[in-house]
Amino acid sequence: MSRAVHFKALPARPVSFDALYEAHVEDVYGWSMRYAAGRTGWAEDVTHDVFLKAWEHQTWLREEDVRGWLFRVTQNVAFSALRREKTFRQRIASLLFPESSTPPESTPDVALERREAVSSATATLDRLPGQERVVMTLKLLDDLSQREIAQLLSLSEGYVSKLISRAQGRLTAWGWKVDDGAP
Repeated sequence: MSRAVHFKALPARPVSFDALYEAHVEDVYGWSMRYAAGRTGWAEDVTHDVFLKAWEHQTWLREEDVRGWLFRVTQNVAFSALRREKTFRQRIASLLFPESSTPPESTPDVALERREAVSSATATLDRLPGQERVVMTLKLLDDLSQREIAQLLSLSEGYVSKLISRAQGRLTAWGWKVDDGAP
């Protein structure tokens, strides 16, 4: 006769909003500044919006997982704001067309080609599933290592590697060459 063993999980501690704000406002502001292109007011607005979302969700937030949640919310709020401003497109353009010592030919055809390439790259990144999109934008736009991405998202490095590999596979299948940064 087998005996059933039951484990009772310890209750996760809820987060006090004031404590949450004090403990994480600098992190959220710092993460926001990564996307702000030097605009402190923009980063403050993103930080404000993130903590509004935290206020709305405070009943189910727990100390054990709040940092990763705040990071993901910060990134989502920042990306939404960047899309509205088209700054995101400018960042993609800088990846596709790095500054060179010779000025680019400036004809309407070249400008149109650049604009279409940026639109295509942005749309392609947007097609990636959520976690893959987040990981790839952290890798490509923020130049973070797999370890840094794993820490920020509270994921294992192996899982981050798997997400990057999947995303690179999708991007390659969609006709994009993804430089993995390897020498």
